[in-house]
Amino acid sequence: MSSAAQELIGIMDGLPEDKARAVVDFARFLQQQAGDREWECILAERRPYPKLDQFAAAALREGTAEPLDPSKL
Repeated sequence: MSSAAQELIGIMDGLPEDKARAVVDFARFLQQQAGDREWECILAERRPYPKLDQFAAAALREGTAEPLDPSKL
């Protein structure tokens, strides 16, 4: 376990549950952003991505989607 993880565990132990939950939510947000940056780098490259291009073209041919209706979930 990294020293940063150990430090975070020590901090989390001293926080009330709602504040600890906020830290977890923020960590998940940061994790998602890291994945987004990877995609941005991939898409910014000049080399061809034929499978990605085919997927995007197929998605565009499907047209726009209806907004999600939570009552149908």
